[in-house]
Amino acid sequence: MQQLQPNTTLQGGKYKIVRVLGQGGFGITYLATQTSLQRKVAIKEFFMKDFCSRDSHTMYMQSFTVESAKQVEQYRKKFFKEAGNLARLHHPNIISVIDVFEENGTVYYSMPYYSGGSLQEYVEAHGALSESEAMKLIKQIAKALKYMHEEHHICHFDVKPANIMLDDKGNAILIDFGISKNYDAQGHETSMTPIGLSEGYAPIEQYQQNVEEFSPVSDIYALGATLYFLLHGKRPVSAVHRASGTALLMSKNLSPEIKNVINASMKLIKRERANSVDVFLGVVDNNSESTIIDDRSSDYEEITYTNKTPADLEREALDYYEKNDIKILNQYGFFEVKKKRQASTIWTSCIVCLILSFLAGMLISASLGLEQFSIGANFIYLFAVILGLYPGLTVGPAILGLNDKRQFNDLAENIRRQFIKDYIKEHSK
Repeated sequence: MQQLQPNTTLQGGKYKIVRVLGQGGFGITYLATQTSLQRKVAIKEFFMKDFCSRDSHTMYMQSFTVESAKQVEQYRKKFFKEAGNLARLHHPNIISVIDVFEENGTVYYSMPYYSGGSLQEYVEAHGALSESEAMKLIKQIAKALKYMHEEHHICHFDVKPANIMLDDKGNAILIDFGISKNYDAQGHETSMTPIGLSEGYAPIEQYQQNVEEFSPVSDIYALGATLYFLLHGKRPVSAVHRASGTALLMSKNLSPEIKNVINASMKLIKRERANSVDVFLGVVDNNSESTIIDDRSSDYEEITYTNKTPADLEREALDYYEKNDIKILNQYGFFEVKKKRQASTIWTSCIVCLILSFLAGMLISASLGLEQFSIGANFIYLFAVILGLYPGLTVGPAILGLNDKRQFNDLAENIRRQFIKDYIKEHSK
């Protein structure tokens, strides 16, 4: 069991879980009731589903392995920091934090619940928006990003329709700061955790994990991609596929001004993009000439980009692997194999040591002239077996584990090579 069940209480009954709203790689979001005020709230729980499990009786979160526990703790601290960052943000188009607390071996924070759902859900239910409707919402999120970038040096890195809620007045609210990053006054990141990816919305530099320096243009790319979705009803082609030559298609029914906004914000090369929200809003407000190519004889027009070579993709894959090795190894089953092998090694060591200890006990009892399996002999057998457990659990696994270590290194190297092949194959399509 991973998710908290309905009617589970938190904080001594302050909150009661109603149902799960969603789950990602780093957390679970619940609809809950704040019992003292009898109002609905959203509660986000830190829970890395690929690295954690939950005790079904105590609800306590626990890591699968010692190795994963280190990474889980690193991200748990980041999650707690995320809640603190959110609590400092006060903007009408950014989700606010009601409460932050620790329970069940993890961290939670509560937020207002918006029953209007996300922009993703709204467009899927009602179809693409008009240009005026879309631009109203995009301007609201743009102003929220401007506030984050300029006043707090925070980049969101996951702007997308699913992370934009609608309040009861139809205004856009930016949520989910799970992979956001803080930067210092010099523009350097204050945490070294890798960031995730939302296909179609993440710019190429996020695939390359090239976000060490303050990068507002990354959010601007995602903002343009969100605008694309609102106007087309489907997400744009991913940045890596565009870099490999796949065209970004835009409807000919869009005005030249809107096409120019999308084009200016979704440039693959960072330095060619609108480099701040002010510039983005300037493109929105100005009736500048569109840079989109001439109309074609179809319903869509395209922008194409130079293909990347296999060598370029291999370098990208190596860089990505170096920064996400634990996650990738887990995805390819490395830790599951390692866990089973270590358990097998301990069992083998214990059995061998117990047999040898029992035989040693028999030799000792015989040398003392004791009859086999007499009370005295049995006591010596038992004592020898108990002594044999220690090397069985310590020295034996260490000796046998030398070969296992070599095999684990070989397995990790094979996974690394396979990941690079898979990455190149996937991004060469």
